Amino acid sequence: MRIGIDAQTILNPEIGDAAGLGHYTYHLIDSLLSDNKKNEFVLFFNYKAREEDVERFEKQNVTIRRFPFSYYKKFLPLVYSETLASAFFLRDKLDVLFVPGGRVPITYQKKIVVTGYNLALKKFPELFSKKHVIKFKIKPAAFKRADVVIASTNAAKGDLISDFDVERKKIRVVHNAFDEDFFQIASLSEIQRVKDRYKIGGEYILFMNTIKPSNNLPKLIEAFSKLRLLLKGKKPNSNYKLVIAGKNGWLADEIHQTAKDFGLKNEVIFPGYIEQGDLNALFSGADVFVSVPLYEEFGSSVLEAMACSVPVVCSSVPSLSEITGDAAELVDPYDVDGIKCAILKVLDDDILREEMKAKGLEQAKKFSWEKTAKETLKVLEEVV
Repeated sequence: MRIGIDAQTILNPEIGDAAGLGHYTYHLIDSLLSDNKKNEFVLFFNYKAREEDVERFEKQNVTIRRFPFSYYKKFLPLVYSETLASAFFLRDKLDVLFVPGGRVPITYQKKIVVTGYNLALKKFPELFSKKHVIKFKIKPAAFKRADVVIASTNAAKGDLISDFDVERKKIRVVHNAFDEDFFQIASLSEIQRVKDRYKIGGEYILFMNTIKPSNNLPKLIEAFSKLRLLLKGKKPNSNYKLVIAGKNGWLADEIHQTAKDFGLKNEVIFPGYIEQGDLNALFSGADVFVSVPLYEEFGSSVLEAMACSVPVVCSSVPSLSEITGDAAELVDPYDVDGIKCAILKVLDDDILREEMKAKGLEQAKKFSWEKTAKETLKVLEEVV
């Protein structure tokens, strides 16, 4: 079987979220190639991709292609772009083309599999920039054109059906995964090194993801402001910080300002993007991990926290309920007092915290890129 994969989002973050879609595409391709010699793969990269970045994917059964133009440039006429892209894919005589979350040329009439990605843009357009909303308009056409649409959760499958009118019979659920390195718990010295590096003093509650409106951070900050008042009475010697880690996204400045408006300039820490080598220690040092997005398709960060043996408080949105099972404390993302009480409940109960760590660790073990790759390959074979 000759499988084509649009890999542009890996090495050209302009057209995808490098920490989300690009991360998914990279790890999925890496796992597909690691133990698969019976199939041929053709990987399509952006023309800007550096040679040293592309080299890591070179194998005997892999062909590397570079688009000779930018398929996504706004000033490139649509018809011209569509025709060029279709011809570029067709010349490799693919049995199936796999497009993770991207754009599908309408004139390409061979077998296509796509992933449903960034579905929140349809439900909550007000939480995203106009640029992202406009770019998203190409997605429904891709879903309609595809032979199969892969959903990362059953919850995402439901959204594809209800919000995008995708036929139920053409959707396959394949859970995403996360890096297995998170199962390596950091030492106390490593945790202290990372805390020093990012200027985190004492105990902390952690959030890790892109700083953007859809992650509901103003509500989390408000809940933390109320939590601090309670903790002063229950744990007078504690001085908890809320660490909101991750790169700045749309309207990040307003979220930073929210912390100042609540008088928490020194209590809410924004360390920014966290280097890969520091992630385990930052997770491992947290007393609790909190993520209360208004919408989530999968939510790998909660599984990363669980793999690091950190108890999780997260939003009760369907996808997070699905992947966390009974291992997390679920809350209504709109209920500030509910978020506050859930965090306090975990911090205040040592027995509960240990139970959540054990359950979380077992739940995280159910997800792996190897499993995701095998199930994705099964879908591709089914289509062919």
